Amino acid sequence: MLPQVASKAWFHSYDAFRKVPTDLSEATTTGAMMTLAACCICVALFICETSAFLTETSTSRIVVDTNQDELLKINFDVTMLDMACDHLTLGIWDAFGTERFNVTRNMQKQRVDHKGSRKGQPYKEEELLELEFGDRSFTAEELAELDSDWGSSSDKFKHDSFQAVVDAHDFIMVNFYADWCSHCREFAPTWNDLEKSFNEGKVSAVDADHKQANLHLLKLNCVDFEDTCKEQTIRFFPTVRLYRRGAQPGQHTEYRGEYTAEALTSWVKGVISAQHLHTGAVYHSIFTEGCRMSGSVDVARVPGTIHFQVGNSKDRVINPAFTNVSHTVHHLTFGEAPRGLKSALPSEYRNHVNPLDGQTFIADKFHKALSHFIKVVHTRFEDSGLRSYQQTHQWSVQTLQRGTTPQAKFSYDLAPVEVVISKGERRWYDYITQIFAITGGAFTIMSLATSCLKASGSHVKSMLDKMN
Repeated sequence: MLPQVASKAWFHSYDAFRKVPTDLSEATTTGAMMTLAACCICVALFICETSAFLTETSTSRIVVDTNQDELLKINFDVTMLDMACDHLTLGIWDAFGTERFNVTRNMQKQRVDHKGSRKGQPYKEEELLELEFGDRSFTAEELAELDSDWGSSSDKFKHDSFQAVVDAHDFIMVNFYADWCSHCREFAPTWNDLEKSFNEGKVSAVDADHKQANLHLLKLNCVDFEDTCKEQTIRFFPTVRLYRRGAQPGQHTEYRGEYTAEALTSWVKGVISAQHLHTGAVYHSIFTEGCRMSGSVDVARVPGTIHFQVGNSKDRVINPAFTNVSHTVHHLTFGEAPRGLKSALPSEYRNHVNPLDGQTFIADKFHKALSHFIKVVHTRFEDSGLRSYQQTHQWSVQTLQRGTTPQAKFSYDLAPVEVVISKGERRWYDYITQIFAITGGAFTIMSLATSCLKASGSHVKSMLDKMN
């Protein structure tokens, strides 16, 4: 018996988890409740940590792009909503300065109908003027400058665009004069009274639809603005001309009668009464059909731009400045796209392969261009060996000058780095360590909380006893 007692005593001396005998400890309600809470918390933490261990996660890192391909394939499928296939052209420009226009290799064009019953038709000149300028607004400062007389080049208003003055109103009536001209000086009081009566609204003119026209009168000094008068081919002084909004050089009506207020008033009212200014025009499709262009193109693996625009066909010559470049992007990706590539990618990366797909971009007025900017990032998945190009996309609507041809531009830029995606691995001993750390820490915190509660309870009880 003695050796057994000695052996037992030897093991007891190395006990790191000693406990107080049951008869020396006391169970309390607070301790029981905190123990149950600690057990529930430890079980919940165990379940969460196990679920996290069993769930696959991926990690990413940024490295210098290792892709050394010289060419980049761009796959696209775009519908130009109001651009006939006979007129639709595709152009490519890259940072090397290479330009290719009207690309047809590996391209397919398919005629598509407009939605609804409306058919395409060309705009009339009256419709173009009404739509282009009807909703144009000016600030008070801009209107004051446009409506002021061109009396001297030293005026506070810096007159430099006669066309802008013409476009500011439905009609503009101009008295071209010279300071040294005696006839101009004799005509000046009559013109000043006439200008005041029209510009202040005392006298008005109506168009062929019996609607009041926006008419403005001003005078222009050909001594200080000699270049402008040469552009307008003024040959004698004074010369009174009537310009309609949108008129180009040479498009005007010149007065040939007596320079009296009555004759000038009758003349300008007669000219305006024959014009249809407000036809109720609305924006509509120019062509009877749209065009869906699809295919792929190999470009140098440098930044570049793909642009869709209208061009003249063999049968018809059109004004490209008034074309509409609204479009729908059915598909746009970069690089080789083997079948099933998108479905094979992790879910968090699938939406970045083709973020433009299915989106429609509308230009609601003339002289507007739609521009897209795409940042392309090469992405490599280490575990599966797949390669993909991820995209970020921004777009904007740009207002162009009247004579500029609108384009639908897709500008792309290649990032000099690549994203490497790999699966995050956790070893079994990491999992065990996390379990012990989390559950042990939770139990320790609950033990400390229990001790604090018991101490607080004892202190409160002693204070009550002293008070009693």
